[in-house]
Amino acid sequence: MDRSWGLGPSQALLPLLRQGIKGLPQALEQVGRALMAHRAYLFRLEERQGIWYASQLSEWAGPDTTPQIQNPELQNLPVREKGYGRWLDRFLEDRAVAGPVASFPEEERPFLEAQGIQSLLVVPIWVEGRLWGFLGVDDCQRIREFAPEEEAFLRLVAEALARTLELWERERWLETLLESSPFYLARLDKEGHLLYANPAFRRAFPHGFTLPVAEVLKAPGRPRSFFTEKDWAVEWTLLAVPGPGQEALEVLALGVDVTERKEAKAREARWNLFRNNLLRVYETLMAEGLSESIFGLILEAALETVPAAQAGSVTVLLEDGCYHFVAAHGYDLEALRQVCLRPEEPLSPTGHKGAQVFTWKDLERFNARLDEPRRKVMEEAGRVREIKAILSVPVYLAGERKAFLYLDNFEREDAFTPLDLELAQAFASQLGLLLRRLELEGRIQHLAYHDPLTGLPNRLFFLEKLAQALKEEGPHLAIMYLDLDGLKLVNDLDGHAAGDEVLRVIAARLRAALRPRDLVARQGGDEFLVLLTGLRTPSEAVRIAERLLEVARIPIAMGERLYHLSTSLGIALGEPGLSPGELLKRADLALYRAKGEGKDRLAFFEPQLQEALRQEMNLLEALRQDLERGEGLWLAYQPIVDLSTGKRVALEALVRWRLAPPSVFIPLAERHRLMPELGEWVLRQACRELDRHGLKVHVNVSPQELLDPTYAFRVAEVLEEASCPPGRLVLEITETTLIPDERGRDATRALEALKALGVSIFLDDFGSGYSSLERLAELPVDGVKLGQAFTQRLGIPPDPQSPPARVVGAVLALAQALGLQAIAEGIEDETILVYLKNLGFPLGQGYLLGRPDRL
Repeated sequence: MDRSWGLGPSQALLPLLRQGIKGLPQALEQVGRALMAHRAYLFRLEERQGIWYASQLSEWAGPDTTPQIQNPELQNLPVREKGYGRWLDRFLEDRAVAGPVASFPEEERPFLEAQGIQSLLVVPIWVEGRLWGFLGVDDCQRIREFAPEEEAFLRLVAEALARTLELWERERWLETLLESSPFYLARLDKEGHLLYANPAFRRAFPHGFTLPVAEVLKAPGRPRSFFTEKDWAVEWTLLAVPGPGQEALEVLALGVDVTERKEAKAREARWNLFRNNLLRVYETLMAEGLSESIFGLILEAALETVPAAQAGSVTVLLEDGCYHFVAAHGYDLEALRQVCLRPEEPLSPTGHKGAQVFTWKDLERFNARLDEPRRKVMEEAGRVREIKAILSVPVYLAGERKAFLYLDNFEREDAFTPLDLELAQAFASQLGLLLRRLELEGRIQHLAYHDPLTGLPNRLFFLEKLAQALKEEGPHLAIMYLDLDGLKLVNDLDGHAAGDEVLRVIAARLRAALRPRDLVARQGGDEFLVLLTGLRTPSEAVRIAERLLEVARIPIAMGERLYHLSTSLGIALGEPGLSPGELLKRADLALYRAKGEGKDRLAFFEPQLQEALRQEMNLLEALRQDLERGEGLWLAYQPIVDLSTGKRVALEALVRWRLAPPSVFIPLAERHRLMPELGEWVLRQACRELDRHGLKVHVNVSPQELLDPTYAFRVAEVLEEASCPPGRLVLEITETTLIPDERGRDATRALEALKALGVSIFLDDFGSGYSSLERLAELPVDGVKLGQAFTQRLGIPPDPQSPPARVVGAVLALAQALGLQAIAEGIEDETILVYLKNLGFPLGQGYLLGRPDRL
């Protein structure tokens, strides 16, 4: 742009040089015109108690430009707190702020754009080495970058203004500012009579105005504030100061018209209420999807957003092509549900497209067009009783009116304000956008919060609802942690597709067995979570838990197979201060207890469970470390005796540990899948110690080991490393490992591989498992061990005719018929020994014949 800058500064500086501060308005006009701006202004910057405030002192605004000098938001504006810290930092560095507003940081733009500013140039003013304020210009029509020479021009004017401020007496420019200020400024004597009033005060109060000077005079030097509200709201600050000559007190009064600010504040409060209510609807729709219950929430939110509404209803266009009432407040919804409004019928007297208010006269004309049955229903429902005004708002989805929101007032035709219409229309518009978005993204959102297999909410959704319930209900809730017992068998027998179908059946049963307000979610795998709210006593939780146990026990038909499953269930009650994670951990501990007590049962969380788990984890970690180091473990051997000669023919290797007895650490290893490592250690140690006793050694094998497809290879590897003849190793397995299913078939194949190595196989605790005669005849085993439970039930002395004695005899006869060796365990009494020997048992084992001991 070609511009003669010599002339521009001269014209701007001349009013300041001639008139001082009184020439400021003319100087601002010259600055604005010289820079081709639409507004020029001067702001004062003051630091009070560490906070910088900005106040507009003077302004020139060009034609067709809205002045801002009356804007209360531009007085005592906390600069950093309002988002303009960047400006303050630049001013303190004596740098300008310039450029298009659109390029400014996001937090700065709304306030500037509200003033119609497109571009601006602002330079700091320094007086006596201190930042005094800033001088600036606005372009309200163009997006422009200001040239360096334009900034230099504005800085020249700012420097001249700074010198003027230093030279002219403070009273003179203060007087000028007071006279031109939009604020109400006055001096009063101690009786409250006006000594001085600026033009703004005189215009606002031409007949005078009484201010409470008596209260202020009681505390000179201490400002007092109060509000007056008559035709408009004014915020007053009064200060008692010494008068001329320091002989008497007078009162200085400053009044700020805050009517617009108050109205803006009230307006913002209403919009905040709208946003909060809309957010609540949005969250519910995201979580639950679009359903009839959602419209009740929409209506509730609208009633809260528009306080003038005393009742209301919602109609929705349903699949039958009619609008139906789906929500009502203040009316009989069940009666209104009978009404069907066809789309060709006007839902309001004008078929309006936006929010509109209709009076009782309009309503009468609309009702007159209804047929008698529908009009009667609506009258009986109270829908037409004494309604003075209806605010009717259509809700659009993809250009189609999908719903109508009606807000009713029974007192005045003019009950609804323009702001009410704005809020209602904005509510409907935003809701329409929300509905469209949910229609497009509903499945994505559903998957984010739901389990795709069962359709239940997932863990994420559950935890969010739990956190919300803990805040709202605290101790009046409980959660349950469920684990299905037996799903692995379904997967092994019929595949994972069958297992998935079982999960779907169980999920549906759990959901149906709960109360409507309760929540069931899938944790993952075969685990489920349940949230119970509104509990009065813990016994309510117990009743619901027992119902869930019952529905889980109902057999599930899958093809030709009937599955019998159960569930273990842990319950934790809500407590103040608990987080969702802590409560979930408690329920998990209770579930752990229920499973440990035998499954198919419930258990409550108790504080000692946490300590028991801590001790168990400490034991588990110690066992892992000892296994890794090969320390703290040893083998004790119990002899197996030939009952006819009394000689030892074999030894059973029994593992011992420094920190706990076998009854504790072996179940611990089984629970935490540590048996493969423990079993391998026992096998290696037993093979290494073979040469010390020269007998066969029996080693127990856990189901976890035998079901490992590589187990036979690992046994072969251990035998080779220890140079151990396979014929001296006997592996003892339990019948439960050989259950007739897919797992049992895998175990049988492993036994066949071990037999091929030359290793002997014995069935331990024979008679307590699943082996049928047909199955037993097919198993690649060399012998059986009669469980000590049978031996101990024989009685002393044994009665050959008793049922236990007959069972023992039958086991021996079966073993002999199949050509299997038989060992009787648990021999602890001489009469039992004699009885078993006479019965024909070749081998025996028990404390009477030898206790476990180290070599």
